[in-house]
Amino acid sequence: MAWQRIAGFGVIAVGLDESAGSVRAAEWAALEALRRGSVLRVLTAWEAGREGSAGAERTGRARRYQETVLHDLADRLPRRPDAILEVVRGCAVEVLVEASRGADLLVMGTHGRGPVRSFLLGSVSRSVLRYSLCPVVVLPPGLAGPSGALPAACHDCSYS
Repeated sequence: MAWQRIAGFGVIAVGLDESAGSVRAAEWAALEALRRGSVLRVLTAWEAGREGSAGAERTGRARRYQETVLHDLADRLPRRPDAILEVVRGCAVEVLVEASRGADLLVMGTHGRGPVRSFLLGSVSRSVLRYSLCPVVVLPPGLAGPSGALPAACHDCSYS
């Protein structure tokens, strides 16, 4: 039953890139992890060949960014959640769908490009919603803050 799975909530995964939407998603996920006593798994994906960066340099920069975001969030949270930081080489959709295998909840933000530009450029959140193996929360851009705010889209594949 779905309620039995929800009661566990051992891992909440969040996709983090350098967008404001993903930072809001990380804050929402961190608060949810604290509320549920869950581990927060912060994932950043990068594809080879982007920005001409060497793999180790790109991974190090992404890890420093994750640490900075969590450090900045700590000022706004009652305490810092237990967190696992991961930088994974690969397509964002594939990395997040794979993360959904071991997560009880997957959280992500959107860039807010709108329906036409998202269709032309592709939408990570739309693809992850389609293929995720756990419930997904998608937070829109411009969301005032995580306290009391409801996500824009939720998908629980246990009902599909």
